[in-house]
Amino acid sequence: MTSTAAATVPATGSVTDDGSGTRAPVRVPFPRRISTDFRPAHERHLAWPKSFGFLSSQEEENHHLKGQFPLIAAMFYPNATGAELDLGVDQQSWYFLFDDALDEQWGRSPERVRHLVGLVKEGIGGEASPLPLAGAFADMRRRSCRDMPEDWIRRSAAHWSSYLDHHVHEAHSRHTGTPMPLSTYLRVRRHTIGVAPVIDLAERLSSCVLPDHLYALPHLSVMREMTKTFIICDNDIVSLDKDAALGEQNNLVLCLEREYGISRPEAIEKALRRQEEALHLFTGAHRALLGATAASPLDPAERDLLRRYCTEALQTTLRGAYDWHHASTRYRVQADAGRHDTTAFPGPTQLRSMRHA
Repeated sequence: MTSTAAATVPATGSVTDDGSGTRAPVRVPFPRRISTDFRPAHERHLAWPKSFGFLSSQEEENHHLKGQFPLIAAMFYPNATGAELDLGVDQQSWYFLFDDALDEQWGRSPERVRHLVGLVKEGIGGEASPLPLAGAFADMRRRSCRDMPEDWIRRSAAHWSSYLDHHVHEAHSRHTGTPMPLSTYLRVRRHTIGVAPVIDLAERLSSCVLPDHLYALPHLSVMREMTKTFIICDNDIVSLDKDAALGEQNNLVLCLEREYGISRPEAIEKALRRQEEALHLFTGAHRALLGATAASPLDPAERDLLRRYCTEALQTTLRGAYDWHHASTRYRVQADAGRHDTTAFPGPTQLRSMRHA
């Protein structure tokens, strides 16, 4: 399995103009990290989707490789190796197989999307539908839940249900040709962005699973919501040209244009300010949490668990999504529609810089 172009994670820019008239990306203060098992995971990762009948042609395989799903999983779950990292990679593969199915086969019919969602949701309890997307999801879900506490299983089931259900709202908007108002878009997108299940799996793969009474702490709720907001802003900025080229109207930048009657550059600037604000609120809530827990009756083990959850689940999700967005070619508009823009995994020098930058 080879691909033709090397991908790198670009150096993080400042939040000021870079001299070209284009505002540079927001600076993320958390370190870049990547699993040491990234390369072997890359070599393994096509076997799982192929076992469910996906990627039967070279064209489909090339398209899947373009997403660099082992890379994003290795960034989300830098502590995971072997079968645990494979689980993270398979989750990312499934997300984008589902996303592509909505874009290419199901997504403009709300009834078809509702039917697909119903079949996939059966797998939340580990039951497999004959539909390949549903069977793959059920397999991933069974492996994720193995030996996990009831608190986590219940929470993660609710997050998957919300993720799936809100795709029906997006399909309705596409079907009618009516773009969502900004407030509706943000309400729906915070679910369909898929961040909550990523954080859930990070709890498992980094051994920082929280009991409900810690998970519900207000400062953590703020941090989770700001992680979603940051990633929505970042995703919609990097995918803007592709969305616009495909006629997709539900993108944060396009919503801001319509809502405020502003130009495209002004809307991008607004999105970047939202992203900066989300990061500011995330870091502020983290500091407040550390201060509050230091004076709380929590025992040392609980405080350590919270600390690891913040760094090994929340920070890795935010930083991993950011680095992947700016490395992957998935969101680039093709200059030549007949050319498959496949992307190789980084080489050893690039991996070292990503781990230590």
